[in-house]
Amino acid sequence: MWTGLKGKIGAWILNSPIRSIFTGKAKSAFLNVLSHHIKGDEVILDIGAGSGYFSLDIAEMLNTGHVICLDISNEMLNFLKNKAQKQGINDKIKIINSDASSIKLKDKSVNIVVSNFVLHEFTDPNIVFKEIFRVLKPNGFVIILDFLKDSKIAKKIDSRHHHGNAHGTFSVKEVEELYAKFELKNINVNVDKSWYISIGQKI
Repeated sequence: MWTGLKGKIGAWILNSPIRSIFTGKAKSAFLNVLSHHIKGDEVILDIGAGSGYFSLDIAEMLNTGHVICLDISNEMLNFLKNKAQKQGINDKIKIINSDASSIKLKDKSVNIVVSNFVLHEFTDPNIVFKEIFRVLKPNGFVIILDFLKDSKIAKKIDSRHHHGNAHGTFSVKEVEELYAKFELKNINVNVDKSWYISIGQKI
């Protein structure tokens, strides 16, 4: 768990230029996909926001909207909050210290739910998706970026989690089935060598 000293160090690492070497292309692709689904006034929930590597860029894309940054690590969220203040976008950032299996938001309260490189970490993604569907407004979108099952990096991740509680990475078929299980429509999965971006809409 990213708490205490580990959380502080992790927050720095996850926001360092080093990360962009491994995820830069994926981040650009994700933000491009997201840009086609926002006007600027949306409420966007970022599940597993961490230190704000994605959240802060998303906030910059909004005018009157804001990003709700959800994470279980206070250290990560404090790093995110401080960075948002330095960038002058703290009015576009809302912080929630909460588990994704029990999101502290009202039903049908957000326009878009996003999550980046976190889905494989959940013990039971079904519980998380139940919460996602609950807080998402009708016609809202779910956009998830994560490592692709059986890719080189995914194999390392799944090997590390083999004896843990994490679900592990998903294949394209498994992601599509997860979206469909919760009646999300217009499902589309864009695949790269080691990651995918999945999109679904609540009708």
